[in-house]
Amino acid sequence: MPPHNMKIADFSYNSPAHRLVFGWGARAALKEELGRLNVCRPMLVCSARAARSSEVAGLARSLGLTDESVFSGVGSHAPLHSAYEGWQRASALKADCLISFGGGSASDTMKGIALACAEDGRILDFTLERLPDGSLKNPLSTRAKLPSVAIPTTVSGAEITAAFALTEETGKKILFRDASVAPRLLVYDPELMTSVPSRSMSESGMNALAHTIEALYSKARNPISRIHAREGVPLLYRGLHAIAMGSAQRDDYTALALGAYYAGVSITNARTALHHSICHKLGPAVGLTHGMTNAIMLPRVLEFNLPAVRDELAAVGELIQEANVGVSARTPEDAIAAIQALAQRAGLPSRLRDVNVSRKKLPALAQVILNEPGLAFNPRPVESAAQIEAILDSAW
Repeated sequence: MPPHNMKIADFSYNSPAHRLVFGWGARAALKEELGRLNVCRPMLVCSARAARSSEVAGLARSLGLTDESVFSGVGSHAPLHSAYEGWQRASALKADCLISFGGGSASDTMKGIALACAEDGRILDFTLERLPDGSLKNPLSTRAKLPSVAIPTTVSGAEITAAFALTEETGKKILFRDASVAPRLLVYDPELMTSVPSRSMSESGMNALAHTIEALYSKARNPISRIHAREGVPLLYRGLHAIAMGSAQRDDYTALALGAYYAGVSITNARTALHHSICHKLGPAVGLTHGMTNAIMLPRVLEFNLPAVRDELAAVGELIQEANVGVSARTPEDAIAAIQALAQRAGLPSRLRDVNVSRKKLPALAQVILNEPGLAFNPRPVESAAQIEAILDSAW
């Protein structure tokens, strides 16, 4: 906690308007929870792979869903066309509720469908943009949205936040921020995470860990978001360490899930900064998952921000030690090293060259990233594409 004599600046705090149902096997309560929402024609949103799983089949049976009520068009990085296709399916079904099952792409696709349903497909009228003068343009949809439910199987936290991203066929990722499309009900069932491949869970977890760290130093942070971020770090590090070591048990998955929730709530207020600005553009452009991009870039961005966030990264080191997994991180530099070591223990690549990213693409990417809205919240000013290119080059 901050010292009692610390000056507390004025702030505003957005409390996510959702109900959380958390626990091992919590998905069994979904039918009852839908009754609380007073809906009867839900459409389930998931990937084609998830649609073939026993978990989705069980949910569909319990809810009495037809095959048409399971929209399996979710793809990597939440393609824009999937949101349009989901809107058409939901309209044809006269769906009165949307349910996402899966990771961040499922959540983001569902949010895009909800926006399209409310605005007759006019999704692109509501994009979040950074204007040439550095200010943000964030038009909001005022029409009523279908109530939505998220059942996450990874720990990206996308289901919590007001922000989401959809990706055009060119690889361009388009950002949105609208609290009215965030799910009203979250069903966190750590048991579902046990069937996710360890590598995928590790990638997703590095994204969640990045959320907590950015929430601790973002210029938009506040005292309440800081509490959630601090609670999230040791839980996430503990769970990710256990998965990396192949020793994860029920309590480790439960810690990971709760840490992911804290991470999502914290970043809802604190906003993402330079790190996620890079990841949003880099991943789709070079064919990497969002989680893998996080794993590679997070230590590099922390090294760039280090002069401006030494106290915050020292706190991260203390929180990592609270995970009680035998990792010592007494300095800000130690904290960065502990994060990089965690990714390495999980077998994740540490350099862009390791995943066949062409160095020639980096200058153009840096120029695109310079226009990202998140740069406004970074603690160290980012004033040129050359700075971003240097970070990308350090990761290559």
